Amino acid sequence: MKLAFGTGTSSSTTWVADLSKELGFTYQEVDTETVESLVAGTQGCDAIIVALHKLTAEKIAALPSSVRCIGRLGVGLDNIDLTAAEARRTPVIFQPTYAFNEVANHALSMIMALHRGLFQANKGIQAGEWIPAPKTARITSLQDTTLGVVGCGRIGQSLIEKAKPLFKEIIGFDPAIKSLPGVDLVSSLDELLKRSEIVSLHAPYMKSTHHMIGANEIATLRQGAILVNVSRGGLIDEDALAAALKSGHLDGAGLDVFEKEPLQADSPLRSAPNLIMSPHIAWYSQSAGPRLMAWGVKDVLGYLSGNTTLNGKFAVGPF
Repeated sequence: MKLAFGTGTSSSTTWVADLSKELGFTYQEVDTETVESLVAGTQGCDAIIVALHKLTAEKIAALPSSVRCIGRLGVGLDNIDLTAAEARRTPVIFQPTYAFNEVANHALSMIMALHRGLFQANKGIQAGEWIPAPKTARITSLQDTTLGVVGCGRIGQSLIEKAKPLFKEIIGFDPAIKSLPGVDLVSSLDELLKRSEIVSLHAPYMKSTHHMIGANEIATLRQGAILVNVSRGGLIDEDALAAALKSGHLDGAGLDVFEKEPLQADSPLRSAPNLIMSPHIAWYSQSAGPRLMAWGVKDVLGYLSGNTTLNGKFAVGPF
């Protein structure tokens, strides 16, 4: 079988080359930027595998008939037009479990660093300052602090389990979850925001969650709250977040994801205070990368061979 990979998914490592030898498939990289380059690059291929590459409705409709499956190396699906894949009867396989611990650990790392004022303290010392504790950050005792988790799927639940021994209470909001042991599930985002000193976002990105944290929601958060997002950048209105950090309404924020990636040079976030940023790396560990590639490729090959997937899930199909 022959697989096409979106440009950049295989060029920087030997993961694909090693897998092709182990599993007996051939492969090539394909430029997914335009319909024309995508069609030219996938001729004769049985499937296309992408990371964050955009597969719009136009691109999916134009795929050669040889392409029978789309593999998504990751969790989020907002870069693939699932309606178009459904219309073409092309299964889409994604990997929701490959790095849930890594992402939860990244969120917790940001929460702890922001809560303890480590970012502000380190920056002050580097600038030759010596800022006494009360002025470093609004540091409450974690035992007196409420953590709000928006989105209580696998990643959210992993964070919750890690955080339970640390916090006074944990509040969750997820319309799809009915109960979670040790978590006070609330019926509205508004209630979670009002009650939480720290909020961590783990919701999927879709039309209904676009800018779910905007100016009104940030204003609902209590003075000195902390906001962390390791899910999708489009969940937050970045202009409103930057303004809340500059005004001091929020004590800090941590972002691993942004509405446009890489972060734009003129983004107001670049000058916002008390903001920890990382370049969409919450998923990564030395084992998570190879695991993702292996699971993604094996599941696509498994489907094409008529077998079941071992690790991934079907966002569309199977047919």
